[in-house]
Amino acid sequence: MPLQSQFLPQPVRWVMSFLILCVTFFPSFSLGQGNPFFEWNILYPKIRDRLISKEEAQGKLKALELSIREYTSQPLTSGQENRLCFPLKGYTFHSMGGTKGSGYQVQGYDFFDGSQHKGHPGHDIFIQDRDQDGVDDRTGNPVEVLSVHSGVVVSVNGDWEPSSPVRGGNYVWIYHPMKGRYFYYAHLREIAVSVGQIVSRGDRLGTVGRTGLNAYPKRSPTHLHFSVHLSIDGTPRPMDPYFDLLKAEVR
Repeated sequence: MPLQSQFLPQPVRWVMSFLILCVTFFPSFSLGQGNPFFEWNILYPKIRDRLISKEEAQGKLKALELSIREYTSQPLTSGQENRLCFPLKGYTFHSMGGTKGSGYQVQGYDFFDGSQHKGHPGHDIFIQDRDQDGVDDRTGNPVEVLSVHSGVVVSVNGDWEPSSPVRGGNYVWIYHPMKGRYFYYAHLREIAVSVGQIVSRGDRLGTVGRTGLNAYPKRSPTHLHFSVHLSIDGTPRPMDPYFDLLKAEVR
């Protein structure tokens, strides 16, 4: 008689549920070589650290995006996703830096410049953390980072150290293959997702932290850096999500 799932340890049931999701949404899913999500995760640090030419990176990224779309057997978008979920739990657009979206500065930005890129193609969303311990002054707890939109996790960096030159610190990249959009969440404290994981709008990605070259020093208030890119022919181009964030659902 087959073993009933309710008698299995909970971690085993979690793994089984994850594999079922993978089979449902990605019939060709594998953890080995050739999986486009894991290949994206390998490629991105090379782009980030300028270890690959722009031309080669663009070609590889374009091919990976095509592979990801081929892996996807069902749409990841629901009708509700015409409206984003605000990326910080318990916070609203009032916590965004700048004046009326002025923190978004795209001039001179090139995705393939990696950590040496110019501009600031995103928005910093600040939490109440006067003593800079990475927890909310009101609740005494870390602030959860939520996925604004559904997609699949294509890159995660979770081992940032103060000696690291990585500007984003601990970060998560999520890609939505049907819309061709990337969602980037940087300066996290801890990360709750892994590469290849399917996420839905409002899912917990981790918590806000102070990781990253410029976010770690005391001069920087604790914040999440959030940005959106639309990939055109293998080139992620920044989009300003300011007005979408003004209308985003708050949780």
